[in-house]
Amino acid sequence: MRVIIIGAGKIGFNVAKILVEQGHDIVMIEQSEERASVLQEHLDIQVVIGNGGSPDLLLSAGIKEANLLVAVTEVDEINMLACITAKKYGVEKTVARVRNYEYVYEDNEKSVFNEIDLIINPELVTAREIAKRIDVPEALDVLYFGDGNIQLLELKIIEGVHTAGKCLKDLNIPYPFIIAAIKRDGDMLIPHGDDKLLANDIIFILAKTKDMPKIERQLGTERKKAERVMILGGGFTGYHLARILEERSYNVKIVEKEHQRCVTLSHQLNDTLVLHGDGADLDLLKAEGAGNADVFVCLTDDDKLNLLVSLIVKHLGAKKAIAQVRRSDYITLMESVGIDIGISPRTLTANAILRFINRGSNVVSVTLISEERAEMIEVLVSPQSKIVNTKLKDLNFPKGAIIGTVYRNHKMIIPKGEDTLKPGDVVTVFSRPKFSARVVDYFV
Repeated sequence: MRVIIIGAGKIGFNVAKILVEQGHDIVMIEQSEERASVLQEHLDIQVVIGNGGSPDLLLSAGIKEANLLVAVTEVDEINMLACITAKKYGVEKTVARVRNYEYVYEDNEKSVFNEIDLIINPELVTAREIAKRIDVPEALDVLYFGDGNIQLLELKIIEGVHTAGKCLKDLNIPYPFIIAAIKRDGDMLIPHGDDKLLANDIIFILAKTKDMPKIERQLGTERKKAERVMILGGGFTGYHLARILEERSYNVKIVEKEHQRCVTLSHQLNDTLVLHGDGADLDLLKAEGAGNADVFVCLTDDDKLNLLVSLIVKHLGAKKAIAQVRRSDYITLMESVGIDIGISPRTLTANAILRFINRGSNVVSVTLISEERAEMIEVLVSPQSKIVNTKLKDLNFPKGAIIGTVYRNHKMIIPKGEDTLKPGDVVTVFSRPKFSARVVDYFV
């Protein structure tokens, strides 16, 4: 498939990286010569320098031969114009990143611009992902596969729990599950039965969604529903998050610095308490019960302010702090100083775009996880796949990847070495990024 991507920021880079790994022919359009040179150093793609909204430039980039156009610059109008132009030249699928919510219907992310197949709003994507983490507050991340019947949970092994120090083969948990990976001291490990769980390990568990709370309990983590959520920042992400949480009957407060925005929010939201004030004001945080929050979410556009306020509220007693991070390389730093979860809107948006692009192909979805150090790949086994009717133990699968689950006839299977894969199976694979292309090749 020939793909033109406009905008070489974090979103465009991540989308290009995955599509290159899948074997697609990529052309990137980028205005900055400096950014273009960085791309050519790291990715085997063609880079065209210029304005992606220009029809002449799109023609020179090969728009007539393209199957897909993804426009993810910082300028909404350029993204939409490029997609509309691409449709006129016969491009099958177009995707536009759009931040201005006036262009997007609230309920389904579709636009009045019918020529654009997917308009994706980073703020709405981010709000929905944060809401998923609030629903499972003990998890660092949560993903769903197999029509929502399979769950991937990123969980920290707390010091003092009975499972710390145990080998995986000795866990003796009476529900089907697999620990697909362990993150320890910054390294990502694909574990074996003789490997031990250690305090402060981050583990990635795959299991049936309905069984996951019981598995967590067996691992020493009790699932407790969050009730009180406090949000710093009343922008579009804060508004969407509050609206979602209202629908789920959470007790929500928003702290917003701009008075007029507070007035707007108070009219748009039904049950959320909107507070006018500075989120870095310690007296305000104390007076409004930030220390009693089950989850405190920092959603300003200032990474440093999000970091500061997250640390303050954790010190005051908030059970969990989630901070939005514009620069994803800050996430590890934030989590190392005690902030529970760092959220990158750019990575989340790239994931959503990749899910749309892969819909209907053998690769059902690719999701970047753990600060992009790993990927969850959901793959359909076709009758022509090399691995059909071959025992898993005989596959010579890359050591940096592991088959986690098989979804067959609406049922989840944790496969063993003697098992074989059948046409129509949907397989979830946990992989380090450098092995993902080899993983996908097994299923072609």
